[in-house]
Amino acid sequence: MDTNRRKFLTSTGALTASALASNLGTWGVESAEAAASPGYGAIVCVFLFGGNDSNNMIIPYTDYAQYAAVRTVASNVSLTQAQLLQFNAPSTGKTFGFHPSMAPLAPVYASGKLAVLANCGTLVKPLTQALYKSTPSARPSNLFSHSDQTNNWQGLIGGSPVRTGWGGRMADTLLAVNAGAKIPAAVSVTGTQFFTIGSTTTPLVVPSNGGVTVAGQAADVVSTARYNALVSLLKAADPGSQVVSGAAGVMDKALIANATANPILTATLPTVIQNAFTVNGALLNTGIAQQLRQVARLIEARATIGAKRQFFFVGAGGYDTHSNTITNQTNLFNALFPAMRAFYDYTVAAGISADVVQFTASDFNRTFIGNANAGVDHAWGGHHLVLGGSVKGGDMYGTFPTLVPNGIDDAGRNGSWIPTTAVDQVGATLGKWFGMPATDIAQVFPNLVNFTVKDLGFMT
Repeated sequence: MDTNRRKFLTSTGALTASALASNLGTWGVESAEAAASPGYGAIVCVFLFGGNDSNNMIIPYTDYAQYAAVRTVASNVSLTQAQLLQFNAPSTGKTFGFHPSMAPLAPVYASGKLAVLANCGTLVKPLTQALYKSTPSARPSNLFSHSDQTNNWQGLIGGSPVRTGWGGRMADTLLAVNAGAKIPAAVSVTGTQFFTIGSTTTPLVVPSNGGVTVAGQAADVVSTARYNALVSLLKAADPGSQVVSGAAGVMDKALIANATANPILTATLPTVIQNAFTVNGALLNTGIAQQLRQVARLIEARATIGAKRQFFFVGAGGYDTHSNTITNQTNLFNALFPAMRAFYDYTVAAGISADVVQFTASDFNRTFIGNANAGVDHAWGGHHLVLGGSVKGGDMYGTFPTLVPNGIDDAGRNGSWIPTTAVDQVGATLGKWFGMPATDIAQVFPNLVNFTVKDLGFMT
């Protein structure tokens, strides 16, 4: 990389106000590579931290005996066939079952706006079991590690001097489209996440409740004077000092983002959002529902913000179910799926369902064989959901694994499925829907060149 001192500082520095400034970059700057379709679009990543047991989220119904032979007979981590919410996957010619807690989303699948992505995972290139065993360099680094696989899912490029995620890199290519936006295109509602960090995109981090302000800021005369003095100092920063002027620029942008986002996040909840998130007469108030409400607030205010393309990251923890997986996962799902449905209902009511897509992600799947604690351990490829008005739903994309421990799809002996669909392919499909040209998609997803299929076809 031919990197001068200024570029190095602006791509690797770190400074925060209430906006995360992991890079000393700016937003709203012209990009020679940007070429997106007109209108608005938003991608929402719903990350399930800990490794979701998707073997119990998407279950074979036609081939239930294959599932039961291991999860019922050899382990105590199975759901009964009667519990499953049946759905047809026309491309497979078979019937599958959703976890019973997915009842809020089952009608969305039936309406053709939710799709199942089978056996997705982190991949460098397509892998067979033989290649996996014979060529360690063909595998993603540090498999089965929470932190490493979380980062890989979010899009870190191994060996890169700049640590970025694919949401942030996608935002980098769309800077021209978002020119003039008052907050960054990438927003996290669950702390600092690599997914939202780009090389030139500075993401914004907002809380799951309330607004964003400078620590200690208040409305009294003294606080206002102190704040105004800070703004003046930032604008007067010495332009001859690259470090000082770069840091001042980040803080200035953070204050602008705060001033824009804070009234949006603290205002009375818009009726269209209130109604969508009210279930059985009560406002959904789980952690994941709160996060998705914050996303809805920012999307609802898109005209004020001025962004045409936005990337959001929300997440929920607790999916590291090494024990009591049935009970623990059910409790987690009972919070997750009503919130995802409420957010989808908001987009429908607001008339933007075709412009917004949610997708799930997680560190990895769990082992098909359970452990002695009625739990499941770290594995690899798993199943995910994508939903929105532009999703070609009502079907399964990718190849469902053969549920045989130590079989052709197992990386070990406990049912750790070798993925047949790469994260890069999922992201590239979303990027194409977003209007990104193939050249930009290839830069964002450098592993994509290793895969014949670039577009999985689940978006219109």
